[in-house]
Order: sequence, then structure tokens, then C-alpha cells
Amino acid sequence: MIDAYERILGADPAIGQLYESNYLKANSPCGSRALWLKHTVLRRAGGPGALELWAVLFRRDRPPLVAKREVPLSAASLDPERLCLSAGDVSLTEGSAEGSLADVRWSLRMTGGFGPLHHLPFAWMYRGSFPRSKILTPASNLRFDGRITVGSRVWEVDGWVGLRGHNWGPAHTHAYAYGNCNLWRDGARDRTVEGIAARVEVGPMITPWLTVVVGRNPDVYRNRPRDLWRASTITAHGWRASFGRGLRVPAQLCLQARPDQFVGLRYLHPDGATSYCYNTKFAEVRWAVGRRAFDSRCGELELLGPDPMPGVVLHPDPDWSQADGDYFSG
Repeated sequence: MIDAYERILGADPAIGQLYESNYLKANSPCGSRALWLKHTVLRRAGGPGALELWAVLFRRDRPPLVAKREVPLSAASLDPERLCLSAGDVSLTEGSAEGSLADVRWSLRMTGGFGPLHHLPFAWMYRGSFPRSKILTPASNLRFDGRITVGSRVWEVDGWVGLRGHNWGPAHTHAYAYGNCNLWRDGARDRTVEGIAARVEVGPMITPWLTVVVGRNPDVYRNRPRDLWRASTITAHGWRASFGRGLRVPAQLCLQARPDQFVGLRYLHPDGATSYCYNTKFAEVRWAVGRRAFDSRCGELELLGPDPMPGVVLHPDPDWSQADGDYFSG
């Protein structure tokens, strides 16, 4: 589903302020490693913009590796219809991702997977101005194959499981919790669940947590207006979304992680403001629908807000500039 925000990428810069993120995430079948590649457009209203490129590699019980590059938006080639882009040696297509940032290099193929998951319940919500921030998953339960190298170390990517995500709007949401899972303890490859809880700015006010959860096998769509309110409980390192009141089939999604499993990223808004994003690919997941329950230790949990999370290192370093070269935490 192509929306007005997507159609204007690369078009008239006077059209307005914009961020747009296209990202990939995948977990190894054994659950010991995971990858996260982010391609984020930032454009000020009426002015030039930048493309942020991130590569984050997760290793269970070890610190994540983070690489970042910023390039002028004018140096990037964007195809908003197919959600493809290229900037120097970094490229993203519908079926592949190639790139190099600092000491990290990747060459990946994506195959299989499901069709799009739409988190918003009505098509007009993707075309109109409400909500300001949009989210959908163009492809979930993708198979990833290829190779990642970190210096002289090689990660063989063979049948990793993940997704391609997409979100956009005039600015990052004030605060949110996002979660998904594609890799399950029972081995099911045709099951997925995703959800987001957000506090949204409406004029001078900030809403309570608004929650949606969607899934396949079992098919669940808790994203109607009656589902939005009072469903989420957010803690420092976890999120629980519960839907039961008035429903024939209750559902609950729980994600929890230790502080040392998170990577912390400084997220820039198009206007230069900063939010703080904390992400892990190793969250403990419990997804219950009616009397059925499913578990994983390979969930993605992301928490974003205006204040830092104590005890988690933030990337890049506050004094880093692209003039110093690519950022690398390794």
C-alpha cells in the first residue's frame, strides 16, 4: 500500500518534514545471533535531508556491534514505489541487501515470507493525515541467506528468519513499544505476531498508550478502535498487551528482556531533536490466543522515548561526526 508520504520521497523538498525507515531484521535458527539493518530518511521541511544507514549485529550474552553512516539525501537513489534505495555501496531491493559500513559488510538474499501485515485497520489511515505516523510490514517470515563479515570474521547466514519493516511520518512518535516474533520454540515457520503501543502527540496533549497487535497462524487482528485503549502495560524492559474485555477469544502478547540484551541508539528527528531507542532481538515472548500459547526467546522488542534508559550504552558516541568516518562500536 503506497501512501502520500511514500510517493513524495525524492520529489519536491518543499512538501514537508519527513522521516521514513526501511529496515530488515533476522534471527539465526539456533537463536544465538541476529541482524538489524536500517535505512532511514530524514528531511526537514523545505530543505535538504540525510540518509542514516545503520548495521547492528546481536550476539547472545555479548555486547552488540553497531555501525553507522550518514549521507546527504541528494547522494541517494530512492524508488518509493518498490521501497528500494541505493547510496554508495549500500543497496536495498525487494529481494536483496548489500552494503558496507565501517568494518561490517553484508550480502543477503530474502526469499519466501508472507504478504504485507497492515497494523492500521483502515486504508484511509495510510492515505490521510491521521495518524501522523504510519507502520506496516511489507514482508514477514522472510528467509535470509548470504554472508556478513566483521573484519576478518565471517557470519554465514543460512536460513535465518525475519522480516522487512517500514514506518514513516513527519517525526518519530513521542514514545512507543514495538514487538514482533517470527522464530518459535515449537519450530513453526508460518506463525508471526507484531504489535505496537504508542503515546501520540495531539496538539499540546499526549495520548495514553494506544495499542494494536496483528498476527498470523493464528490470525489475529486486535487493531480496531475498541482495541486501542487500556490494553498495554509498559515497564522499563518489557511490554504486555492484553485483549479480553468483550471478546470471545482473548489474546495476550508479552515481551521481556534483560537490560544487557538491549542496544541503545540515538534517533534523530527531521528537526534535529533526539529520541532514545532501545532494541533487542532476544526478548522472551509469550503469545497466547484463547487456550493456545506460543513461546520464543528470539522476539524483537523496541522501546523509544524522550529520555535515556539507565545502564544501556547509547550509539553513536555523542561527539561522533560523519566527518570522522563511519561510526563503529567494535
